[in-house]
Amino acid sequence: LSVALFRNDRVAVNRACKEAGVRLADGVEVRIRGRVDFYPPQGRLQLIMNGIDPVFTVGQMAADRARVLRVLADEGLLRRNGEHVMPEVPLRVGLVTSGQSAAYHDFVHELEVSGFAFRVAHCHARVQGAAADRRIAYALRRLAGLDLDVVVLVRGGGARSDLSAFDTETVARTIAAMPVPVVTGIGHE
Repeated sequence: LSVALFRNDRVAVNRACKEAGVRLADGVEVRIRGRVDFYPPQGRLQLIMNGIDPVFTVGQMAADRARVLRVLADEGLLRRNGEHVMPEVPLRVGLVTSGQSAAYHDFVHELEVSGFAFRVAHCHARVQGAAADRRIAYALRRLAGLDLDVVVLVRGGGARSDLSAFDTETVARTIAAMPVPVVTGIGHE
């Protein structure tokens, strides 16, 4: 069933989402309010959206995160990556982030001006949106085969829903299996 959100209602929906830290995007589960309408010229039924319940979305994300944490703790994986010894100055750095993002440029710039001879192996990954968790996991696994001291997963800030890829079981299991420490930087500024 297609959903239409008209301009008059969009302002209130966007405001409610912003207040809850949610952004409408592919893969985000939402509960909406609306009315069913029949559009005679095309013989089509559609739902005319006029409201949203962002608390449902935030609650679902929190429940999903709690489930992942519980499963990982039960399997002894929750602290696995923290058992790796972090070198005092990890010069061989694997970087997972979007290649053209401000987070990428800010991170690399800080390493360049540090005065240390960092070597960065970058693996591009979309860090939000549909399938972002699988793309992040793929990038981490690619870097796992390199001779690195640490892997860094970075992205800029964003709405809670934008950051949901970091809270998935796929990413958590991949990090737990990494042969080197993995650290994250979220909200690069």
